[in-house]
Amino acid sequence: MRVLTTMEVEVIMRTLYPAAAAMLLLIAGCSSPPTPSTTATPVPSVSATPSASATPSSSATPAPEPTEPGNGSGQGAGAPDDSGRFSYLCSSLNEAVPDVTYTSLAEVWASTGYVRMDSCTASYEGPAPFEPTEDEARIISLAEPGVTPSEGLDAYLTALALCTRVSDEAASELFGRSSRQMLRAASELCPRAPQGRIIELWASGERAGDGESSVTSDGLVPGKFHLRKTPPEGCTWSVSASDGSTKANGGAAEGQSGIILEEKDVLASDKCGIWEKIE
Repeated sequence: MRVLTTMEVEVIMRTLYPAAAAMLLLIAGCSSPPTPSTTATPVPSVSATPSASATPSSSATPAPEPTEPGNGSGQGAGAPDDSGRFSYLCSSLNEAVPDVTYTSLAEVWASTGYVRMDSCTASYEGPAPFEPTEDEARIISLAEPGVTPSEGLDAYLTALALCTRVSDEAASELFGRSSRQMLRAASELCPRAPQGRIIELWASGERAGDGESSVTSDGLVPGKFHLRKTPPEGCTWSVSASDGSTKANGGAAEGQSGIILEEKDVLASDKCGIWEKIE
């Protein structure tokens, strides 16, 4: 075996050194830990619009249940009496037209001949004896304080009749002769009637008819009154003080111009029609 000379060894080392260095660098690169990426991982976006399939919140306010009409409740809650407990016989201003029977206030008000009605009479069609509902008992107590509701059928029928239709021709008799308590009861019974505002005026003491009407807490209110319409011939009226002395009197012309009524005055009217407060 030939021994290499020093010169030959040096030549071989110079030839192999670059390849060995490259191999060492390659090995070092493979064993080093990877450099972390600087790119952030994208985050899924969240929409602010709720999904149509989302479950409704349990705290949501439920829709109110429909209210059923009370049995025989009349107009206590502002709804027409459709209980079938009452009927209404109505006459026309035209005497040639026959009387018509209706089964509820709503039917009376919806009648094509409503404005030509003169007045109506209410009748009880329910089981005997008459046992008033809570609303009916309340109206009876307003119309006739102190009366036992079960004995107040006539009072309730009167209030119902006032809620139907009262013409100007019949007003002096039906409205004018009714007590303030009865008028207040009727006003409470049918506030949404076509004549609801008219009943309220009579109940508040701002209207008066033929006969005698006093300026008291349960009668007319003080103020200036006049005749609503031109009365027929023969209208006479007078105003008396509490001691009976005459303060004023006259006929249609003076009545239409207006008269002054003060506390405790008494208005006596004959064939003049309806007086109404204007001031």
